[in-house]
Amino acid sequence: MNLKLVKPDKKYLPSIYEAIAEYKSAPSKYEISAVEKMIAAEKDNFADYFDTIQKNSLGIGLNPGYVPNTVYWLVNNNQYIGTFDLRHYLTPTLEQIGGHIAYQIRPSAQRKGFAYNGLKLCLEKAHDMNIEQVLVTCDAENIASYGVMHKVMLEMSGYEAEPIKKHDLIEKRVWIKTHRPSDKDG
Repeated sequence: MNLKLVKPDKKYLPSIYEAIAEYKSAPSKYEISAVEKMIAAEKDNFADYFDTIQKNSLGIGLNPGYVPNTVYWLVNNNQYIGTFDLRHYLTPTLEQIGGHIAYQIRPSAQRKGFAYNGLKLCLEKAHDMNIEQVLVTCDAENIASYGVMHKVMLEMSGYEAEPIKKHDLIEKRVWIKTHRPSDKDG
């Protein structure tokens, strides 16, 4: 296994097109906006996609209420596995629902440990950006995602925050440190 988080790049497009077909054939009610944008980009062969996500990462041309975010693709042996969206900071709304990190794994790669490993890699990216702890949220009904974020939270000395109820939905929320306690000592 050669798992890594990378900035989106055209060299991964063959496996991206395969993943888009999977996403379309097995849509998720938990689909993240970064994947929605990737699916939309398929129509123009990603002509503007790479420029837009680069600008979003720099905070250029953001929609009102949005924050800078960096999109990463989780790849294994140069094959696209999933998308991780790392928001650089939180607004009051994101502190309730959304958090710092959103992620989605392609259907054929789900339940194989990729979300867990990808989230840990994304914590390293957050740490590199001087984010000391991240908030990760999910719909309470999304048992798989909650299991991943809760497991990583326990390993990384995080804590579970009070769930948020918005309309008829309950959002689970965990804060996760981006470094292990021993990382500071070494």
